[in-house]
Amino acid sequence: MKQSLHNHIYKRILSLCIILFSCLTHVSAREYSSEVGTMWNFTLSKQIDRVNLQLQQNVWTLGRYYERYMSIVAVSYTVVPKYIKLNALYYYMNQQTPPGTYNNRNRYHVGATFSCPVDRLSISLNSRFESTYTVGTAQPLNKWRNKLLFSYAIPNSRWTPFFHTDIFLLLNGSKSGNLDRVWYDAGVEYRIDPKNSIECKVREEHLINKTPQQLNTFISFAYKLKL
Repeated sequence: MKQSLHNHIYKRILSLCIILFSCLTHVSAREYSSEVGTMWNFTLSKQIDRVNLQLQQNVWTLGRYYERYMSIVAVSYTVVPKYIKLNALYYYMNQQTPPGTYNNRNRYHVGATFSCPVDRLSISLNSRFESTYTVGTAQPLNKWRNKLLFSYAIPNSRWTPFFHTDIFLLLNGSKSGNLDRVWYDAGVEYRIDPKNSIECKVREEHLINKTPQQLNTFISFAYKLKL
């Protein structure tokens, strides 16, 4: 039964990888602008049977400017251990974009994570519906996000390198059906002990829906604490 489920999830992730990356081959741009920024994250989590609770605090900068403060509350439920989780998230964001204009936003996510562990290699697809409400704006901005995650637990080591790709598809507005942006994350997590870990990564952000398209680089540092 587990082997059959493993094969089904593996085929599902593989087929979605092919579909998503084939979409990216249609994206082209002749002109770009770029910025360099930082991301600072603190995550507090608690596992209760099959339920995981998380609280995150984030501060991002872009260029010389404060880009956002973002607080996230997340709940996930393990449907099938190691293979399927359901998740829901709420974000509060204070975002400066463009510089000098501040917006307060409420964001909601609902979705599922499909995982396929292969020995020490973990492959996952996190698929979510995202809806963002900006204070003072009547209509929300809706997106479909698909995040591919690859990580490897090095034998006899506290280091876990990883690579993520997060693809955003617009679901409403005049550009509904178009790609909005893609995030490419590469980094490593270091387990200090069973409760504490740190994470360092580099994110390349491709803003496809802007004119000119924009390529941003973020340097990220995160501290994670399990209760």
